[in-house]
Amino acid sequence: MVLTLTMPIRTFVASLFLLLASISANAEDVSYEEILASPDDIKLSYLYAQQQVIKGDLEQATSALERVLLLQPNWDTARLFYAAVLFRLDDAEGAKRELKLLQDRPLSANQQREVSKYLALATAKSKKTRLTGSIATGFRVDSNPDMTTSSSNDLNGNPLDTDERVDGAFLATSNIRLEHNLPGGSGNFAFIEANGNFNEQFQVSEADYLTGGVRAGASFFLQDLKLTPYVSTTALALQDALYRSEYGGGLTAKYTVDPKLSLSLGAQGTYQDYRAVSDDSVGSARDGWLYVVAGGVAYRTSETNRISARINGYQKQAINDSYSYEALELIASDVFLLGRGQYLQASASYRWQNYDQPDPKYSASIARKDRLFKARVAYGIPVDTLLDFVNVEHGSATSGLNVQIGANYLNQDSNIPNFDADSLSADILFTKRFAY
Repeated sequence: MVLTLTMPIRTFVASLFLLLASISANAEDVSYEEILASPDDIKLSYLYAQQQVIKGDLEQATSALERVLLLQPNWDTARLFYAAVLFRLDDAEGAKRELKLLQDRPLSANQQREVSKYLALATAKSKKTRLTGSIATGFRVDSNPDMTTSSSNDLNGNPLDTDERVDGAFLATSNIRLEHNLPGGSGNFAFIEANGNFNEQFQVSEADYLTGGVRAGASFFLQDLKLTPYVSTTALALQDALYRSEYGGGLTAKYTVDPKLSLSLGAQGTYQDYRAVSDDSVGSARDGWLYVVAGGVAYRTSETNRISARINGYQKQAINDSYSYEALELIASDVFLLGRGQYLQASASYRWQNYDQPDPKYSASIARKDRLFKARVAYGIPVDTLLDFVNVEHGSATSGLNVQIGANYLNQDSNIPNFDADSLSADILFTKRFAY
């Protein structure tokens, strides 16, 4: 897991950057020589700060804003911008100081909400022990929730059931994370987190599932390198019956090349213990270790756009070689921050998965080979922003509440026709985030 800014904090920072840097984005560059020639020109320094934020040079932006506030300490917009930059630099105490100065100032209603909301987040972030989490509920409509095959016949020419069933589902997810700073003052911390996912189909009960997991570990910072060893356990239930339990551990490493670019590498080993259920009677033949190696890169093209790419390699060693496989997966994603907490996410992945031995249930001589393509696009907006757009009053009940709509496409192509399938789906999620 990449432990940078949480989504609400990133959204806050980017929202302010969009709001306050919009003029600078369209203006000609202000050079440092111009700043030196006119050190008392606060508007010029403010434009320079906006420009440096867009370029990712937050230290220079901080210096420029400090000069602006020294000359005009009552410029509240500049102070709010300064607090955002400090937060982006992980200076939670500095951000708290500036936000507290703004609490009693004559701010707009929107600015007051931003100050109070993210002062709480900054306070939580600066604590030795921090508790954060989220709860989400929503609905999904899927053209083929149980991935019924799209092929008419199997390898032997026998007809296959191709009766795809459109269905809706109720969704719920939760995540809670506890962090505690370790002695030494270098930013190291221990953590434990738990998560759960629930999917209840309206009609196609074969696609019902419930998952839950716990992960515990610690993150250690060696200058620009962060190392995170961890142990984890998860469980998956299908149609109210335990299907799979897992336990294992791993190590991730993240190296920050500069404020815009970071590299990551990870390895994990997990023992998977399967049980037979009504929809899958194979059971313990699938048992065995799953090893995963992953490498990735993330690049922030601007304060409002972040692209990332990752490659995952898998090796499953099952008791029965018909269920052992090797897989390679490519994943790419892009996040666009649109201002006032809005965002657009797009992602796509392609996975090659080859099994070691034929499964006699389908073929005595052909080992299964699957190709899986997934794509998703989603738009999110804070409920408060949405209510502002339609001129509806709102209060603390909607603070921290986000609504997201998304669309998904999945296609699986296999050399065993039984596993050819695709689906289209759309979902809506309401997410409440918290920090203490």
